[in-house]
Amino acid sequence: MLKLMIKTMSELSLILLGILLVSATSALFVNQSFSFSSYSLALLEIGRELLSPTDIVYINPISGIERSLFPIFLLAYWSSARIFFLALCISLLTAIILLILYYSSGKTIKKGLKGLSFSIGALPDIFVIILFQLAIVWFFKQTGTLLIDFASVGQNQVVILPAITLSILPSFFFFSNLVEFIREEEGKPYVELAKSKGLGKYKILFFHTIRNVFISLTYHGKQISWMMLSNLLILEYLFNVFGVTSFLFSYNTPVIFAITSISLFVPLYLLLKCLQFVIRKVIGKEMSL
Repeated sequence: MLKLMIKTMSELSLILLGILLVSATSALFVNQSFSFSSYSLALLEIGRELLSPTDIVYINPISGIERSLFPIFLLAYWSSARIFFLALCISLLTAIILLILYYSSGKTIKKGLKGLSFSIGALPDIFVIILFQLAIVWFFKQTGTLLIDFASVGQNQVVILPAITLSILPSFFFFSNLVEFIREEEGKPYVELAKSKGLGKYKILFFHTIRNVFISLTYHGKQISWMMLSNLLILEYLFNVFGVTSFLFSYNTPVIFAITSISLFVPLYLLLKCLQFVIRKVIGKEMSL
């Protein structure tokens, strides 16, 4: 336990150091010339500002008014966090439902689900986002019923539709990976032993097989988490959501970049570390991050 804590703190320190080094890169060049002294000064300034976060300000590029970064940044962060984690939950739930449907169906539906998974995975994210918005507008024009708000207006911040949109690609990513991982497990001795004992396919699937593929799924889930974060900017812009990535886009300074990166990457890292700890305790296997 102590060894894991030391390793986690060391990795976390390196992540924070890397974020700080990247945040100051805008000062590497002055008048198209490399300037290490300018970079060092910018790095020191970021460190100084981070030590007193309540004094950090941002300037509205249109009005030129200077405002305190907090608590407005926390509101933007909460908006993005709700969308991100709701999308993650929706994608995992959808993947499990698709998996149950896949193993309950015949060859034709199985082939159709795999084809659908491949097709949707090949679609550009922005195409899916715009298609969702157009579909809601079309339905509203045809029926006069607005199923769900598709853009934020003032204090009315949309959450459900951006989360659903953000969850589409992860849903099929998790589904396709689950199918592949389970296929790899099907020929292993413990599955054959469970079948010989007369256990049903769903009991084998959910109580034995998925337990063993969870490590691989969690490891590959890191990729989709980073992809979802990169898609947040597109979503927040097109849905007019006041989120942390759109805030960074509007008020991009080295210290705001550092704070945004820390607030996005550190919670995800800690979440993955918690999963690593749970997997080791429950399953007895080590998951490398």
